[in-house]
Amino acid sequence: MENKGSLIKFIDAIEVLSKSKSLRDGDVEQSLKEILKSATEALDCQRANAWTFNEDLTALDSLMSFNKTAMLFNIELSLSKKDLPEYFKGLVKNEIIVSDDAVNEVLNHELVDIYLNPNKIKSMIDIPIRSEGEMIGVVCFEQTNNYRKWTNEDMKFTQSLAQLISIALESNKKKKYRLELESLVRQKDVLISEINHRVKNNISVIIGLMNLQKSKSKDLYHATLFNEIKDKFYSMSAVQEQLLLSQEVDKINLGDFLTSLSNNLRGSYEKEVAVLIEKEEVFIDLTIGIPLGLIANEIITNSYKYAFGEENDTPQLNIKCYKQGNKICVCFEDNGPGYDFSSENVGMGLGIIKDLCEQIDVKIEFLNRNGASITLIFKGS
Repeated sequence: MENKGSLIKFIDAIEVLSKSKSLRDGDVEQSLKEILKSATEALDCQRANAWTFNEDLTALDSLMSFNKTAMLFNIELSLSKKDLPEYFKGLVKNEIIVSDDAVNEVLNHELVDIYLNPNKIKSMIDIPIRSEGEMIGVVCFEQTNNYRKWTNEDMKFTQSLAQLISIALESNKKKKYRLELESLVRQKDVLISEINHRVKNNISVIIGLMNLQKSKSKDLYHATLFNEIKDKFYSMSAVQEQLLLSQEVDKINLGDFLTSLSNNLRGSYEKEVAVLIEKEEVFIDLTIGIPLGLIANEIITNSYKYAFGEENDTPQLNIKCYKQGNKICVCFEDNGPGYDFSSENVGMGLGIIKDLCEQIDVKIEFLNRNGASITLIFKGS
């Protein structure tokens, strides 16, 4: 009946400890307090200690010690392999050490004068603490003043306690890793944001210089060249601007990006053009953003140059971006006269568009449908 009563106490203690919030949260200190105190109560022993090996297994460092008689938690002095070579040799065998008579146990002879007698320990059981298959420490349960014969139920219970300590240590380790990763992610986000901000500022300086040189141009031809180069730089700057606005570090909102580009070009050409943008919530990778921006810049520029002449009384540009299955489509339609896309004498703008599309694996479709219609099709991320 005594063994049955002990077994019930052990089961109840394990059930309570396994539900501990401190165990789940990786709070090693609080977990150890709960485990060691509960162990001494359920086992009806006076002392319980948890130790971990240092990295080269040359010392055991005290995690926590509990004395039930004094109701005192403490940290013991470290135990050195140099002082206790035989004891350490026995420990690293990764086996339970049961000492009904601790002082006369051969393996404990090095501990008698420095640990057992000073603490009045008569019986002791040492249980390995394992993590990921490796022994990382030991938990000791100690009977003082009188001898004790440890039962099989005692050993199974103490092994369960060692596993709970291992869970607490592993949870703490994972918590530290998670916090370190979160810190690294925050640092990376700040760094990327700072880089994007500086790149955007640098491009803005270049655009400012372009405007300055444009103002010094002596003819319309050179002023137009400066304007077109400036707009190309703006398409790259718009990528950085969208990154700064985005919650993502490597994706931009395609619809907002196209809106920014079209607004800039409308200001550059100073023509009253009705621009209609229909956009779904589409995000694209940063790697495709700059080339796609240059392509869009060339397409819209061509519409302003060739579709919206004086003979076009109601110039209109429609831009759509949408998903079609796992593809992303971007369509540009103007109401100009259209032109022969298949001609070998295509302008430099169309040549740039075709080259950039090949570089980033974008399929391009040209149509004349009440004006020029160009559709870009590429794989979504």
